[in-house]
Amino acid sequence: MTSPKQQLEVHHWEPRSQPRPSETGTLRVRLRKRHSSNPSSQFQLETEFAVVPGVTVIVGHSGAGKTTILRCIGGLCDPEEGRIAIGDRLLFDSRQRINVESARRQVGFVFQDLALFPHLSVEDNVTYGLRRLDGGERMRRMSEVLEAFQIEHLCRRFPREISGGEQQRVALARSLVTEPLVLLLDEPLSSLDPRTKDSIIEDLRSWNEARRIPILYVTHDYEEVLALADRVIALDQGQIVAEGLPQEIITALRREQMAQPASFENLFDATVFELREQEHTMICQIAGTSIQIETPLAPVPVGSEVRIGIRADEILIAASPPAIVGACSVIQGRVKQLERIGATVDARISCGGEFRVRLASRAVESSGLKVSTEVWMMIRAKSCHLVRPSLASTLQRLFVFVCSGNTSRSPMAQAICNAEIANRLGVPLESLDRFGIKAISAGLSARPGEPLTAEAEHALATMGMPGVEHRSGNLTHGLAQKAEVIFCMTEEQRQKLIAMFPEAASKVHCLQPFGDIDDPSGKGSTAFLELASLLHRLIGDRLNTLGIMNAA
Repeated sequence: MTSPKQQLEVHHWEPRSQPRPSETGTLRVRLRKRHSSNPSSQFQLETEFAVVPGVTVIVGHSGAGKTTILRCIGGLCDPEEGRIAIGDRLLFDSRQRINVESARRQVGFVFQDLALFPHLSVEDNVTYGLRRLDGGERMRRMSEVLEAFQIEHLCRRFPREISGGEQQRVALARSLVTEPLVLLLDEPLSSLDPRTKDSIIEDLRSWNEARRIPILYVTHDYEEVLALADRVIALDQGQIVAEGLPQEIITALRREQMAQPASFENLFDATVFELREQEHTMICQIAGTSIQIETPLAPVPVGSEVRIGIRADEILIAASPPAIVGACSVIQGRVKQLERIGATVDARISCGGEFRVRLASRAVESSGLKVSTEVWMMIRAKSCHLVRPSLASTLQRLFVFVCSGNTSRSPMAQAICNAEIANRLGVPLESLDRFGIKAISAGLSARPGEPLTAEAEHALATMGMPGVEHRSGNLTHGLAQKAEVIFCMTEEQRQKLIAMFPEAASKVHCLQPFGDIDDPSGKGSTAFLELASLLHRLIGDRLNTLGIMNAA
């Protein structure tokens, strides 16, 4: 089901490179439960979905109902109504009064706090659920799972004697050694550093490629989603608002978050009409109207499209033209509608566009404000929030591409990325510096001053990229500190970069998440053209993921 509150596109999903699995391994969930994450936030959790073998990730704000869903599936709490089944095996059915106890559901559950037994060794923690098996079978299962998660050498140690990442591996091993039909993971990696997290994600994915059970994984981390998920379910206030492929859903969510934050009752598309740099403001004209409004200054040129958000309670109303207004916009209009909501009144003001204004009920009664009354709205510049200053607000960023010699792969990526950003912004390439936006390249073992290779230059020209003047250089601490994201061409380079600049570890990624981008040197012009095409596709995907969409 899709909430009418959010119009995110719902996508049909096909698993990565595997045929559609049989129904026997599918987790099917339909539940309704009153959810209360805190006293001020109560809503009805009402959802229905299926989880096929592979990794399905649930994302959503805190309190959206993600953990409650896992607890219902695991048998740790019961929905008021619903049905939960794994293939033909029924775990819960409110109509048939079926409720299999948690210990018999064959559902593995890894909690955020791990819940390891502090008085037991790693071996005893992992085999805790295998006490009824004979010794040979117990040892076989334990050996397999310890090897899969690279913790064989920790058998005799206690949880207090191992690192946080190792404890997380033990918790995963303990859940998987029982060979569950479904695995539930509730933000299991949230406290780990990116390098440890990436390693565990890789081991978990490898483990499940062989077993192919449904894994339902809750996280707030979009990087985890992109690294691990086959499918994503987005949850909001107990409702599924979108589901589909990871990159598509994360892009849609970022776009939605950028366009509708903080519950602005008034959201207007507008065009920058005039910059007033001395006053640190600018004048914007609301789309489709002649209304001009003063807003805080943003690093965008005249003619840029922006989005302005104004809260209803930040607009003042006067019954006559104000004589002294100070630094604010005055807009004449007429009351179109008045609606009492508790101790306040929601007023709709028509003025060529329509504004919503929230007033105290007593103020409305004392002023005699009525429908059709002529009024003047006063809106301070600081009350106008630039919710989405076109694309430029998402692009106050520095992207760095890294390879070894810095004469082919990374400078090609730099040129392609800058051209793509300029194209998406609809501005000349040379204006990117004015916005503080650019991609640059660097090496890890470059000989400074070397030019772009002739093959790389030819490949870029063939793709229609503007000419690039390039001299190789190496990554520095200052550049690593300034960069928002650093993309490497190979996993080996990523590991080397992290070792050289550990403070930048959280922002270092491989440009191609599941494979290296090889050096085409010595392989002819065709290899460079293929590299340019690959870089163009990967960079486009990365910009989409970062919420940097086409202007259209």
